[in-house]
Amino acid sequence: MKTTTRGIWLLLWAAVTIHAHQGDFPKLTGPYLGQKTPGARPEIFAPGIVSTDLYIHSSVSFSPDGSEIYWAARGVHFSKLVNGTWVRPEIVAFTRSDDGDCPVLSPDGRKMFFLSNRPLPGGTVRRERVWRVERTSAGWGAPFPLGPEINGEHLHWQVSVDAQGNLYFGSERAGSKGRDDVFLAEPANGGFRKPVSLGPEINTEAHEGTPYIAPDGSYLIFGREGLWISYRQSDGSWTKARNMGNAFQDAICPYVSPDQKFIFFLRPEMTTSAVWWADARIIEELRPKK
Repeated sequence: MKTTTRGIWLLLWAAVTIHAHQGDFPKLTGPYLGQKTPGARPEIFAPGIVSTDLYIHSSVSFSPDGSEIYWAARGVHFSKLVNGTWVRPEIVAFTRSDDGDCPVLSPDGRKMFFLSNRPLPGGTVRRERVWRVERTSAGWGAPFPLGPEINGEHLHWQVSVDAQGNLYFGSERAGSKGRDDVFLAEPANGGFRKPVSLGPEINTEAHEGTPYIAPDGSYLIFGREGLWISYRQSDGSWTKARNMGNAFQDAICPYVSPDQKFIFFLRPEMTTSAVWWADARIIEELRPKK
């Protein structure tokens, strides 16, 4: 039944995509691009608008007030509410079609982190690195790469940052407990301290990555053959991670909306991918009882 349902969704997605490409951009009003909100069962988000025939390589990221949305599909795309209506998506000015990926806004919406394979300033070597761009009075400024403590070793896919500026990311580097681990880099002097692998409550010999940290740092969702969640305890330690269930099987790149109502994630297929979303009540349902 699960396979049949997913197949029906993908057929509907393809049909809406063709319609969107042939016609004008639809008039969308209301939160979340005017989409009908899901329940506990995940559904494809914004078919033909965000989830299109372009290969999606990240989840989405919203501004704190929900009036802007960013996602990656051959560049960082965005749309925003103008006079109550969502405008036609465009590629942000600081990325190009081949080098903008996995955009993530800071909880205050003033910074964006994204992946790019563009060379460093003055260099020629193209390699995936994490870049940051900050808002100015005129809009987004010029992006710049994070320092060698983050970009000096291999990393992959999305990063996440909490309200204190702590950066979480997946990487296979010195200190990993197996393959990729979830690492934490604390802010220091405008950059970051040396990243450390989180404890065995989260990291194992398997692949762990694509983390999402709650703005207040109270829980962490990450990918490990599906989505897993761990909660920060009063002493600062983490609970043993729990699998979030079959609804999030094969999911990566989790993201929770600023109002904490919905979980978004990426579910890659063989030749396509789509952003899915579901009700976020499971976050509280899985939280250990005191």
